[in-house]
Amino acid sequence: MFSKLTGVQLLMLFCAAQAVYAQPDSLKQEWKLLAAQNELVQSNDPYIVIDKRSESFVLKLGNAVVSTLHEDSGTAKLNIASLADDFSPDSVFLFSTAGIRLIKFEPRFPDSLLKIVSEAMDMDPSLLQREIPVAFEVTWRNGPTLLVHSTPENDPVEVKVPFREKLGLWLQSFKGHDKFSIQTNREVALTLYRTLKNGALTLVLR
Repeated sequence: MFSKLTGVQLLMLFCAAQAVYAQPDSLKQEWKLLAAQNELVQSNDPYIVIDKRSESFVLKLGNAVVSTLHEDSGTAKLNIASLADDFSPDSVFLFSTAGIRLIKFEPRFPDSLLKIVSEAMDMDPSLLQREIPVAFEVTWRNGPTLLVHSTPENDPVEVKVPFREKLGLWLQSFKGHDKFSIQTNREVALTLYRTLKNGALTLVLR
């Protein structure tokens, strides 16, 4: 009886799988998206969402928005649509970071602002004082590179990139991935830097 029941269950699973496989690609993508979103919410870890339609770049924990990446006044607007399109392939929703490079930092961070960031990330404030990013670069696997500048008073940061790194970025462009840049405030930059450095996933909605 048990073996027959197991056989029936296997047959039902096979039929269900066949039915899903026979669905249009759009429905398959919808299922993959729901699975990816559920994975992120259930993990209870912070993650990034880059949404092409709403042109937003946010840090979330569960279903709650923790922080939003935005440009400081007077700086060039980040093209979210182009950033999202630079992740490949289109059938994939979740991406991890290939690396994050601290370019320029300062040794201390104002205690008032540090308190806000530490509470948002549920981290010991002393741990955040080790590296206070002024400029850093993050590269996603199968995705673009984003250079983040942060200054306390909207002054542009001059970042000197060695020739070898310029050459590497130029060669990387032939792989179909671009480099973007944004300037934002210290609170958002520090939160983004720490989150991505700790291995947070990025959900890309096109």
